[in-house]
Amino acid sequence: MRLVHPVFRYPALLLATLASGAIQPARAQNEAPPVQRPENAPVGPGQNVEFPDDPSLHPFLSLEEIPPVAEGLRGGLRITPEMIDTAKLITEPGERGRILLQIARGAILSNQLTLANRAVEAASRAATDEPNELIHDQLVISIVTVSGLLSDSVIREAKPQISLFPGEAGDGKTPARMPADVAIRLARLEWRRAVHMAGRIRNPTYRSEYLDRAIENMAAGSAMISMEYAQPRSERTVKATEEELAAFAAQADEILVEGAELAQKIERPIWKNRAMERLAIAAGESGQDERATEIANRIRNAEARARALVLVAEFQARKGRNDDATRSFNLAAEAVASIEQRGLRGVLTGILVDSLVSTGRFEDARASLALYASDAERFVAMGAIAESFGVRRMRDEAREWIQTDVPAEYRSTLFRRLNNGLLRAISEDRAREFQDRDSPAAGRVD
Repeated sequence: MRLVHPVFRYPALLLATLASGAIQPARAQNEAPPVQRPENAPVGPGQNVEFPDDPSLHPFLSLEEIPPVAEGLRGGLRITPEMIDTAKLITEPGERGRILLQIARGAILSNQLTLANRAVEAASRAATDEPNELIHDQLVISIVTVSGLLSDSVIREAKPQISLFPGEAGDGKTPARMPADVAIRLARLEWRRAVHMAGRIRNPTYRSEYLDRAIENMAAGSAMISMEYAQPRSERTVKATEEELAAFAAQADEILVEGAELAQKIERPIWKNRAMERLAIAAGESGQDERATEIANRIRNAEARARALVLVAEFQARKGRNDDATRSFNLAAEAVASIEQRGLRGVLTGILVDSLVSTGRFEDARASLALYASDAERFVAMGAIAESFGVRRMRDEAREWIQTDVPAEYRSTLFRRLNNGLLRAISEDRAREFQDRDSPAAGRVD
């Protein structure tokens, strides 16, 4: 039988292995010193700038993450520190950074997260040495992307959960899980690295865009920490003390505050507003209500501020946090009222009214009709409110409103819209009834 050679899945593994096989024997025979930069070679911009690292992580990250592979296990090839050391011998900074990022991606896929961190760190150093502006910006953009993937993997991998197979960790064959506090610190390090590198992109438009993307990764990470780390655990997950849960919640909030401060460095207003919106929405989605409203209200552009506040308020209302939702909706109405362009104000008023109606705040929706600049827009919104009354089967409340507060020339149309809503509600009930009757579970007798 012919032996089947293993197939390398990642180009980085093949290149690094070939480079290792070609270079190591030569060094063993001749003991050639490392390649030195010629004195007359130009250095890249930012030569003396170093990324502010986290010293508390050094003892943990200095450990080799090479868990033993069981004998006979197929696909046992893994990323090794030697691959990173071999890639560092490449003299061209752009090529060196590209290979290191390929190694980092392979390490992330094989769950070797500390090695991925080392590879991304080395790639960042290579990017600062690249003199070509185009290659430099492309390399930095890739670093921002890979740093986001790494931080997301670290947070997901270390979140508190029980072991499905007791005794599987610590048996000498399975690597121990990264502690939660270490994982959060490592993720924050990668987010800061991404922001730091994105700020060095020479093209101003790409610089603003990728600063926004780095901050968006921070927003998503804060939401995950708040929902997966700082929430009380169920019976199927690891128990945590109140102090630990409070510490996780504080860290999630610190990430939002840091992200909002970093967003102010973005030059292009559209990307700055988008970054602040993403932070506010992520905070609202994860239940960090006070911070969500505070960040959304800090957006200077009235249109972006109104959009963010409406989404935050809707999250709060659907989760039963009515006081927070009322405050956010009021701030959203103030932001809409401050918009001078009539067409844009009409669009955002419609968004506000739809959100209020969808959360059952009909009184607030009717009060928001005053924000419309024309009677025609106001009449269209009244019809939508009347039909929503019918869909929610609030027939008596709708009739009282139409007969007392609506001008006489509008009443006939609004009564028709109310009946349309009631008919929709009846149709939905009948469809649900037939669906339940035809389902296999309906005729089953337990």
